[in-house]
Amino acid sequence: MKRFSIRERYSTKNIGKDHPISRAGSKLSVIRMHSLTGFVLGCTLVSLGIFISATGGSWDITNHLLNKPESFFSAPHAMLYAGVALAIVGCGVMFRAYKSMHSSYQSLNTATKLVITGIVMLLVAGPVDFAWHSAFGLDGLLSPPHFVLLMGMVISSLGSLFGIILCTNDNKLNNGSDLENASRQQRLGILDSLIFKRPYTAMILTIIGIMPIWLSLNGVVGMFSLPFSKTQYFDFNPDASFAAIVATVSYPFLLSLILISSFRLGKNSFGVLSITGSIYLVVSAVTVIIPNESLISTLPFFLINLVPIIAVDVLLSMSKHRFPYIISLGGAILGTTFFMMYYPLITHVYNEVITKQAFVWPSLTSSIYFGMIGNIYPLIVLPGAAMGIIGAITANRIIAHRFR
Repeated sequence: MKRFSIRERYSTKNIGKDHPISRAGSKLSVIRMHSLTGFVLGCTLVSLGIFISATGGSWDITNHLLNKPESFFSAPHAMLYAGVALAIVGCGVMFRAYKSMHSSYQSLNTATKLVITGIVMLLVAGPVDFAWHSAFGLDGLLSPPHFVLLMGMVISSLGSLFGIILCTNDNKLNNGSDLENASRQQRLGILDSLIFKRPYTAMILTIIGIMPIWLSLNGVVGMFSLPFSKTQYFDFNPDASFAAIVATVSYPFLLSLILISSFRLGKNSFGVLSITGSIYLVVSAVTVIIPNESLISTLPFFLINLVPIIAVDVLLSMSKHRFPYIISLGGAILGTTFFMMYYPLITHVYNEVITKQAFVWPSLTSSIYFGMIGNIYPLIVLPGAAMGIIGAITANRIIAHRFR
């Protein structure tokens, strides 16, 4: 069969009897193919926007801890609102593409509704946050507008990831209705001509889709574990023991869930898990560690976390037999690293349990953290491993049953 370039595959001028589009039989197929591309582009923009916004939020927390002057026009705020704006644009692109083809790809309904719901929550959170600041001044990490904002980020990023997965998975995408009443083989011929169907492109899109979910869910866990929510008018800080339990249970579960999911969504290929973990480490280093001069010397310690991440990636990609057991082992390894992966902010969680003091001076964070490793880590390593296993099993079952 004659091979066509990407430009030739998209051009109606080159349609002949051997062209994939000709097998579906109409110009409308080309329009829907472009709409599907637009849908994936919209999902990607939403994910990138939420990723940028979550990164800006992490940087903003660090600035607050360092007592840097607060300004609406600060760099972290610029990142946060630029990310929200990009996500809104992506939602518009996604919805426009969906409107032109929803009768052909009904499986995209849920993804579209999730993104729209999340973006609406982001739009609502802005005015509510402004009103809250006007009434009560500075707010803490946990506040009604911040909770709405973070949940909007989680929901919209979930929707965009679902959309990306469905569009890069032929079996799931084609379970909707017929495309031009063509046969399944003819429809696959059209879909194969889309550039985002290529393996490496699909892997990149999967990583883009899963990163904002990780960062957003980290923020949700942080709301209920970090003691950063006491202000002049309200004290939303969680109880110290409750916060420690939330962190010990949620962080290893989330860490394992996300990284194992990235591996499974990457079709069990080596590299996706490592790249996903590396991006997280870079974001944390740039937004949490480097801005605090007293923590820069500990950067090599933090980056060592890449070793167990790559080791789990190698372990999973090389396993050919007893795969469920290897998945559990990988989850256990990842779960035991959460105390190091969430350095340095996790220092605040356990320090409050030991000293009954919520605040840790930025210049003392590293010394307090390394001082508590011998006391705290032996107590949390087994629960961390157990929650890592649960996270890995959950990820494996979700991907296997929902998307395979």
